[in-house]
Amino acid sequence: MYDAVLAGGCAIADDADLIAAIYDAIIDPSRWDEVVKRIAEATKSMSGVLLVQDTDAVQLSTTHNVDPYYAKGYVEFWHQHNPLRALVASTAPGEVQTYTRTTQSDAFRKSAFFNEFVCPQVWGDSLGIGLLHGPCSSGHLILHRSPEAVWVEPQEWQLLKTLAPHLQRAAAIHSLLARARATANALAMATGFAVFLLSATCRVLFANAKAEELVRAQKGFRYERGRLAAVNPALSQRLQALARAGSKPKLGEGELGGTFEIDRGKNGPPLLAHVIPLAASRAAAAFDIDRPAAAVFVVDPAAGFRAQIGRFAARFGLTPAETRVLGEIIGGNGLLAAATKLKITNKTARCHASRIFAKTGTTRQTELIRRFFESTLPGVPGA
Repeated sequence: MYDAVLAGGCAIADDADLIAAIYDAIIDPSRWDEVVKRIAEATKSMSGVLLVQDTDAVQLSTTHNVDPYYAKGYVEFWHQHNPLRALVASTAPGEVQTYTRTTQSDAFRKSAFFNEFVCPQVWGDSLGIGLLHGPCSSGHLILHRSPEAVWVEPQEWQLLKTLAPHLQRAAAIHSLLARARATANALAMATGFAVFLLSATCRVLFANAKAEELVRAQKGFRYERGRLAAVNPALSQRLQALARAGSKPKLGEGELGGTFEIDRGKNGPPLLAHVIPLAASRAAAAFDIDRPAAAVFVVDPAAGFRAQIGRFAARFGLTPAETRVLGEIIGGNGLLAAATKLKITNKTARCHASRIFAKTGTTRQTELIRRFFESTLPGVPGA
């Protein structure tokens, strides 16, 4: 009895250590290799793989004890002929599913997939854990069993059931972090604009190269204890107010925001700072102390941004006349000023603006400005 208690205690400790390793892999993705290996070994499986599949393709992000030749063959060809593909896709996040009923059937054993792909690797069965599920793709941990261990022992099955919710959560967090990194990379690559992401207290959470250059040159902006401030105290107060407003939950997109001029000294005309709110739901903001509350896009009218205007106009099917009005709006001019500069009547300018709003799915200039900056950033989801 004492030995059994000790053995049970060791098993619990091992499970806890493996669960900790799963969450460690969120911070250090290279550790997913170790996690898959440990799960395969703990369940006496021959091999394991983390895969993401959609209707047309498959990606093997991590493999353990899988011949590279067959891994490449699966990605390039065999995934399209895998009888288990639909079963794998139907495995819900957090669910453990064995595919024994299919793998032991006569139909499966007569398939080319079994004879040319499974048999050479001496696999007897497969089981999976659902990790992620989207509209067109899904992520899974797949374990391959030997012919001598087709049936999963109760202790091994219980381990997989214990690990499944942790694997699901870790995969979801990993996916969110990956999207956040992609957005940050897109912001860093944004051309033509200086970009700041600010917390509700104006603490700088991100600044691209052009933004850092503005601060170093003291062109309208400076840092005060890690917070963004305008050189002009009155504009600093407005910037702070817009950032605070952007942190309020349950406010619709486009309901807040503002544009103001930043004096950069004697070197040229004022810069234009467009402040875009990034309001979140109350649940999302509950414990997120440093959540981005506002994005600040700084435009230099003297530098020109025709390429970005052109891409946006092409995407939404704007006419040349509408594109010129759009450029004036993004450049900080109101419709009356735009009409004067473009030598058109005020009525024509309003007509062009109405058509721009209709084509871009916006209703006013603040929404249009937000849509423009979101859509012209390369790689941002939804752009």
